[in-house]
Amino acid sequence: MQLLSSLLFGISASLDGMLVGISFGLRRVRIRIWQNLIISIITLLGTCLSALLGGCLLPLLPDFLSGCIGSLILVLLGMYYVAKWILKILQNRCIKGNSGELIEASRQRLPCLSVREILFLSMTLSVNNVGIGLSASMAGLKLAPAAISTLCCSVLFLFIGNRMGQSHLLRFIGDAADPISGLLLIGLGILQLVL
Repeated sequence: MQLLSSLLFGISASLDGMLVGISFGLRRVRIRIWQNLIISIITLLGTCLSALLGGCLLPLLPDFLSGCIGSLILVLLGMYYVAKWILKILQNRCIKGNSGELIEASRQRLPCLSVREILFLSMTLSVNNVGIGLSASMAGLKLAPAAISTLCCSVLFLFIGNRMGQSHLLRFIGDAADPISGLLLIGLGILQLVL
């Protein structure tokens, strides 16, 4: 069961990387392998630090309470991602224009990523995973398998998104990253609660 939980965590924590890859792929900006690895490793370090922080908070709480709190936070984070996606759909229907993501994407028209962009993307993806890492460790998820899963998923999703950014299928997956991530977090929270 720990393997399944780690896999769900890795997928959920890395889906934002697919969005980044798709957005750069759509603009025909290639993310090189070494850039992908740097982004994924820095994101992993941020996620692991937040998981370690959660592990430090764990002894301060009673066993039954720490697992419940971590699982509840995962479920709430999942609900937040699903709600964010629903609000985005409603907003797009009202505005009938491009979202802020496309405006942000159009600002960067470089054929390859600069070092500053690599670091910015890495830090942004790390910050996105702080809550997930903190709550997952409090829910009892083991750090080593979760870290390996996160690194593998991050490299894979960023690569796939970047290489196939023009694909209609990946555009759909990119648009569905928030609800998929949210549902995975809800499932992970429930799974950790019943274990």
